[in-house]
Amino acid sequence: MNTLSELRKSRESYYFLAPSVIIFLVFGLSVLVANVVLSFYSWSALTEPRFIGLDNYRRLFHDAVFRKALVNTLYYCALYVVPSLIISVLLAFVLNKKLKGMNLFRSIFYLPVITSYVIVVILWQWIYDADIGLLNSILNKIGIASVPWLLSPKLALPSLVLMSIWKNVGYTIVIFLAGFQQIDVALHEAARVEGATEWQVFRHITLPLLRPTTLFSTVMLIIWSFQMFVQPYMMTHGGPARSTTTLVYYLYETGFQYFDLGYASTMSVVMLIMVLPIIILQSKLLRAR
Repeated sequence: MNTLSELRKSRESYYFLAPSVIIFLVFGLSVLVANVVLSFYSWSALTEPRFIGLDNYRRLFHDAVFRKALVNTLYYCALYVVPSLIISVLLAFVLNKKLKGMNLFRSIFYLPVITSYVIVVILWQWIYDADIGLLNSILNKIGIASVPWLLSPKLALPSLVLMSIWKNVGYTIVIFLAGFQQIDVALHEAARVEGATEWQVFRHITLPLLRPTTLFSTVMLIIWSFQMFVQPYMMTHGGPARSTTTLVYYLYETGFQYFDLGYASTMSVVMLIMVLPIIILQSKLLRAR
């Protein structure tokens, strides 16, 4: 009887999962397969697809702009991930305190996450403006000349990183805040009774217990770095001198401005190959934990 009941429940669970599985197969897996197939063709969307084998992959290997976009993406990732993690951990630690009005501060830090990118871009374009921008106004008041934040090949990408951290750090703060709240308070109290300082408690108890949260946040930030598109698209158009051209922006430019859809598909396949090991590693490490 119990076996029949378990089978019935199992069958009912498959019924509930069926819509999601069907949507994934139609709009996810099928699109992925079609994209891989298209990477072996030359297609401009206005002509018939022409099979060219591995020519797109050979072309990609010799593409200087793609290499530049890859370097920019990795550079963006290096500048974005580590500071985001540090800021998120520190702010989540402070926001986890049970103080009056703390919920208001939590909402304030999360507000940029739900703010439209259009509004954020308009705000930061004013902040970075070379003539009337907020940053340059502050620098001028202390005797420093104006800086062309978005017009300098050396400063444009770091400027986008700063804006991205401000825009998205609230999400990882929430993740770490949840991690802090899952830690048993008794562990902290026992350590303090043994004479541990606040720094020792944080270093030897809190941080080790936050490893799964840190791993998840790190992988998500890396994936978001590889997907970075809106910032260069809306603020710099990949310039100046290709200094903010990322992989996704170059993919968009190739596919939707030059209509070289076969080559754009090849880029997306290569990007998937680069990101997939990170996702597999995350899954294995979380399972091990």
